Amino acid sequence: MSTLLTKTAMNMTRRATRSTQRWMSVINLSDMDATTKFTDGQSKSVLYFTATWCPPCKMIKEPYEKLSDEFTEIGFGKVDVDDNSETAADYDITGVPTFILFNDGEQVGRFSGADIDKLSNSVAKLDEE
Repeated sequence: MSTLLTKTAMNMTRRATRSTQRWMSVINLSDMDATTKFTDGQSKSVLYFTATWCPPCKMIKEPYEKLSDEFTEIGFGKVDVDDNSETAADYDITGVPTFILFNDGEQVGRFSGADIDKLSNSVAKLDEE
């Protein structure tokens, strides 16, 4: 019985560690100050503007998280437009999902829509710059 409990505890720890690692790879940005510090504090970064009610946002969430695990030299941030409407307004977000790419704090790319190929190619291009 104790062996079963130990295995169960180990599996739970692995799952918790995996979910923590994934959570840590994409930073939730709660206000404009946090967003500015995030983009200015990274040499390269991507902002993902999303909403909980948006089906395309849900579709592209996992590929975005996977890219953050793959491209570790790039910062990946997430802004919920309902929770952080000030930032969404400052970046003139009119639809979600929207992605904005930064190099040394300067915007170098932007697109809207859940286009996984476009997102992957844009991040790869940013990584090469």
